[in-house]
Amino acid sequence: MDILLVAVGEVDSKLIETLKFDLARAFKKKVWIGRGMPPPDYAFNKKRNQYLSTAILKAMMEKKEYATYEKILGIIDLDLYVPRLNFVFGEANQRVAIISLTRLRYEFYNLPKDQGLFRRRVLTEAVHELGHTYGVRHCGNPHCVMFFSNSLIDTDMKGPAFCQRCKNKLSNSL
Repeated sequence: MDILLVAVGEVDSKLIETLKFDLARAFKKKVWIGRGMPPPDYAFNKKRNQYLSTAILKAMMEKKEYATYEKILGIIDLDLYVPRLNFVFGEANQRVAIISLTRLRYEFYNLPKDQGLFRRRVLTEAVHELGHTYGVRHCGNPHCVMFFSNSLIDTDMKGPAFCQRCKNKLSNSL
């Protein structure tokens, strides 16, 4: 079974190509790039100036053209949230996940651009959310990709690799 990457709104195609290659290596599965979705105006919350990630996951689940893929990862360049949290880097259910690029960039925090670090963060959050689709829960090891990221410090500390325990859980579901 394969993984499908889907741009939600405007997303850099080179970044998606790089992510496709990196995720194929990380999960040892075929990764495809699907036809993108339009910007998710239906998920916009004016009060927060953010997009509800759960609504976008639901819309992705309803796309018939994505139905033949085992897992679907949406990539969006808009700020995401879920109720009770200020923001999220991503969200996942059993089959569909989404990551936001917005807060993974240094420029969001008025810091100088660092493309290498940005790409590592994107891979880290993509692996984390896809890990959830394979049933791997949050891990207490701050160096494991499945550790919950409350900030970029957490994302940078953990990196894109699974700890041995989570790697074992993942291999049981692949």
